[in-house]
Amino acid sequence: MSFITADFQGPRSHPWSRLRDFHRDPLGLFQALVRDFGHRVRFPMGAWTFYLLNDSESAGFVLSHHAKGFRKGPGLAANNPLIGRGLLTAEGELWTQERQQLAPVFRPRNISAMRPWLESAVQEVLDPTLAKSPQDLEAAMLELSLYLVLKSVFATSDLSLASVRAMGEDVRWLMHYFYHRSRTVWRFPYVFPFNRRYHRHAQHLIQRVEDITFDKRPFMTLHGHLPEDPETRRQALVTLLIAGYETTGHAMSWALYLAATHPPVEERLVAESLSETTPTPSTHPWTYAAILESLRLYPPVWLLSRTPTTAVTFSNVTFRPGDILLISPWLMHRSADHYPEPEAFRPERWLNWRPPAPYAFIPFGGGPRRCIGEDLALTEALIVVSRIVARYRLTALGAPRPSVFPGLTLQSQDGLWVTIQPRSA
Repeated sequence: MSFITADFQGPRSHPWSRLRDFHRDPLGLFQALVRDFGHRVRFPMGAWTFYLLNDSESAGFVLSHHAKGFRKGPGLAANNPLIGRGLLTAEGELWTQERQQLAPVFRPRNISAMRPWLESAVQEVLDPTLAKSPQDLEAAMLELSLYLVLKSVFATSDLSLASVRAMGEDVRWLMHYFYHRSRTVWRFPYVFPFNRRYHRHAQHLIQRVEDITFDKRPFMTLHGHLPEDPETRRQALVTLLIAGYETTGHAMSWALYLAATHPPVEERLVAESLSETTPTPSTHPWTYAAILESLRLYPPVWLLSRTPTTAVTFSNVTFRPGDILLISPWLMHRSADHYPEPEAFRPERWLNWRPPAPYAFIPFGGGPRRCIGEDLALTEALIVVSRIVARYRLTALGAPRPSVFPGLTLQSQDGLWVTIQPRSA
């Protein structure tokens, strides 16, 4: 049996087996639903009613009306003692205050002032980071991304790769734990003492964050732009640390891996990288396009969820409190309605072209909850990708299209393994 309205349709039976399918292969489930029922799908899953919105009009409506009728859906919970009061999960007045406090740090003018510092930080650690061959490019880029966010907006000078690696290990374990916790109905309170590994990693990360000292920089940093309440301040810092490096690290690794598996694109990037100027979208258009195309194919945030706070009507359907609305950038970005040859890696599509609809490209979300660090992430990625292709030749050891794992962020299933050779060799 199927549910059908003028704009939404979908299956009505087997809600519990569909929940099982979601846990096993959510991307495969979404693809099947869109293939069978179109871009707007209503379906039961478990005990809940879900809507999958895979067109830019409905996605734009939900994302742009966040404060007026929606809040974030299931996933990272607001009662999370590490990040519950940070920008990822906070709602209402708390979120508004934090966003306004942090906004000056992430404005384009301030990000431009960071470029020389980011360039210097990349040069400091590029050779040690890529000294081993072969290695997992994804792990290396996550480490480098964490180093850059600590050097820039956290304004930390006394930093070693070993300390960054230890902090990254804590973050990765905790993100893995949060992912599995979000996938089970057995959610014991965080304070339960028997989860010793969680408490150990959480305390390590809290201590590392509290030990951060903000050094002077010729640009605005987080210092002076954080909540005054100590607990809220700590959770805001942890949130920015996690969000500030996970998504950027994955984006850089996919861009480099895709370039390595597409030699004509790599040649374009190498030619641009010969310039000694700090890369910008205008000076390095092909590199910037390759990053955007990798974000299209492998958006780090692969799923956005919202739930109505009141009855909201859109396109003859009323969403009600308790319903769960899903928007998948991964699925949206692979729609032939918006992108010719949607499965192909074609950076040239970004050189003189933009998505035909405002919400057809949403790697950083959209609306008032659009990622505050978008400009910083793109700036970091542009510098890192340009400097790496200038200095090293990467050869992919895995498949041209590695399997992905849709955790809290989209990552490769088994790593992105490459051999690394200096270009002078």
